[in-house]
Amino acid sequence: MRMIVYLGTGGVGKTSVAAATAMAVAKTGARALVLTTDPALRLRTALGLVDGVPEQRVPLDDPKAGQLWAALLDVRATLDEAVRLYAKPDMHERILTHTVYETIANSLAGMQELMAIERIDQLRLRGFDHIIIDTAPSRHAFEILDKPALFADFSSSRKVKLVGRTYKFAAGLGLNFIGKSALDVYGRVESILGVNLVRQILDFYSIFYPIAEGYARRAEKTVALLRDPAVTEFRVVTTPQKALRDAAYFTEALAERNFSVGTFCVNRAWLHPFPDTLPTGLAGEVLSWYKSVSDSHRACIWELREKYGSVVRDIQVFSELERDVDGLAALDRLAAQMHLTEPASV
Repeated sequence: MRMIVYLGTGGVGKTSVAAATAMAVAKTGARALVLTTDPALRLRTALGLVDGVPEQRVPLDDPKAGQLWAALLDVRATLDEAVRLYAKPDMHERILTHTVYETIANSLAGMQELMAIERIDQLRLRGFDHIIIDTAPSRHAFEILDKPALFADFSSSRKVKLVGRTYKFAAGLGLNFIGKSALDVYGRVESILGVNLVRQILDFYSIFYPIAEGYARRAEKTVALLRDPAVTEFRVVTTPQKALRDAAYFTEALAERNFSVGTFCVNRAWLHPFPDTLPTGLAGEVLSWYKSVSDSHRACIWELREKYGSVVRDIQVFSELERDVDGLAALDRLAAQMHLTEPASV
């Protein structure tokens, strides 16, 4: 299995590039899936997906092609599946209908990022040859890498484990029967949030903590796969005018997290040919303007190659299409500009 993670700022065509990559891979005969973790769900428009179906196959005209699948990140559905997969069967209903679970699944800040990693793990088990991941713009993309690690550290801390594992026993005997360390934790939190709310939370965590601890282990494993260059390649999508700035930002931000950029994808470049002799009149003025923009784009791409050509494995350039990418035909035209590369062996 191979994974490609697309990063980029907003408005650079990242979702289109990710979907086109999945299409190009599928046309080689592979079973490919593109997952978007972007709440904007632009993938739905690009591939014409049906509402309410978080994972679906996209039909391809080529009879020799493999399979193209698309998945949307549904936080509630992902968390529900984790409960059904990893909780004891007799706990499913109690967890899924708990008041605290409803709050966590539907409105807790940070769940989008935590469940993105869980969703990748779930899809990894489906047997796809390639998983292409379309992330949310910039900072939100890095939270997918950062927050699961923080959660794993939190859930593995001694006091959190103590609270989760002793509350059920303590609730039956009275809190005075538990150790002073856990009692101190209960007392401080109750003074802030109120006794009833804290008891609800602790009751929930006493039945949910095996799921949380299991999530932490799976998150660590998934992040390790994302960090493995033999499995995963990070690609940055940018545009000509943003290329140098984006290259510097994402290269540094990934290096801080012990990841590395494999490919820069310069999208929406104006590289179409133009005549050697420009006509007069309005047509000549339009072509002259186009030529000046095209020359600027070529210069930006040249600078990117000069500065980062030896740093990354590949730099790909995609010409801007005449219309927005809003269907399979347009994606196919974008995919035709790509040359596929595999993650580097180690």
